Amino acid sequence: MMRAVSNLTKPYQIRTLVSLNAVMVDGTGMCGGCRVTVNGKMKFACVDGPEFEGHEVDFDEMLLRNRSYTDMEKISMDRFSEPHVCRKEGMAS
Repeated sequence: MMRAVSNLTKPYQIRTLVSLNAVMVDGTGMCGGCRVTVNGKMKFACVDGPEFEGHEVDFDEMLLRNRSYTDMEKISMDRFSEPHVCRKEGMAS
């Protein structure tokens, strides 16, 4: 959606801020999960953003990076949806 709006406003030179929801693991930029290229420079959405000038964001790269986590996200969601079983009962103290 933000990419589409940025493409729509670019010919009219309307400043367009986008809020990126890149994967953010630690919130400090150390993990690199939220890396995004803006105006040809590497930025971290958790530190430098998450708002950026939409006409400067490399959306192709960002979407490709986000897709690289799809398998791990599915595993996490599958585990989350499983019923919780308390394992504390019967443990030695």
